[in-house]
Amino acid sequence: MKPLLRNYTVISLYGINFEFGKGVVKPESYPVLDSAAGILSNYPEVEVEIQGHTDNVGSEEANQALSQKRAEAVRQYLIDVHMIEPVRLIAYGFGEAKPVADNSTEEGRAQNRRVDFLITK
Repeated sequence: MKPLLRNYTVISLYGINFEFGKGVVKPESYPVLDSAAGILSNYPEVEVEIQGHTDNVGSEEANQALSQKRAEAVRQYLIDVHMIEPVRLIAYGFGEAKPVADNSTEEGRAQNRRVDFLITK
């Protein structure tokens, strides 16, 4: 049974890891991205904003740039490996602006380092 995807639904993808301080996806993250690609393949009409998020370690400017690079890396993986049409994927970095947990603990910071998919169409 296919999941129901509605406009402006946010899906948080945990388990996507990057090289420290870089926008390079680690290979252990591929199964999560492959699952996301499967959903996108089953719903060719869906368009997604790929949103990168960081914790608050480092400067705001550095986190903004890092989150953008990471969102773009996820986008490029989906295009290169799964041939998802580029027009369906927009990458946007939010840096540390939208935490989902307390940045004062390692567990909270880990939750804040995430990639979200916002269904836009």
